[in-house]
Amino acid sequence: MSKLKNVKKVIIGLLTIFIFFSFFSRNAISATTIGDTTFPADAGETYTWKVTYPSQAKGYKFTVKCESIEKGVHNTIDALMVNCTISYYSPSAGWNTEVDNELYMAANNTQNYLTFEEYGYYPAVIIPTPINITLVAEVLESIEFPDNYSIVGNTIILDHGNGYTAEYTFNTNGFLTTFVQKEDGEMSFKFVLDTGGEAAIPFGNYFLIFTVISVIALVYLKKQKIK
Repeated sequence: MSKLKNVKKVIIGLLTIFIFFSFFSRNAISATTIGDTTFPADAGETYTWKVTYPSQAKGYKFTVKCESIEKGVHNTIDALMVNCTISYYSPSAGWNTEVDNELYMAANNTQNYLTFEEYGYYPAVIIPTPINITLVAEVLESIEFPDNYSIVGNTIILDHGNGYTAEYTFNTNGFLTTFVQKEDGEMSFKFVLDTGGEAAIPFGNYFLIFTVISVIALVYLKKQKIK
């Protein structure tokens, strides 16, 4: 019986530690969220996209490194400010830094506000969550000036006329999974997520869930009159 009590005491200790860890972890990642707007990556993380078509462009890679994620003010709006280093690699040219630790994005979903400050090689590769695909489409339209655009699920199709379209497809985590260019309905270029993104899910809500479970477990054990 004493062994069982010792086991239960150990469980209580572990659950208490987990509750503390959950609280600490949620505060540690709080800089990635403002209001109901979350940037689905952490500072220091790097994500890569690569060309899969046409064959002569294979080996080309596009990389985004998240340098900092902070709360700030952009155009008088309280926003989540994300700085990134954006680079691309081609087998012939080597690494070339297009944007070095500059403001990549400012966003506030509550204010329906989103801007990609440094537009270069496919900047709309990481978007804030919860995803507002219509807002992203409107921003891309204001940057690329297509004849019109349409939305199918989480895919934004920009129609530039003369049979040329650009398609951005995002996953629910806020990462671009594919970028496809088409000419006269035929694919001329395809860009796909290579590393990161699929598993990059903010863990704040999961810590909350586990914290609730831990509290329930503690209450249950307490009712067992553990001494």
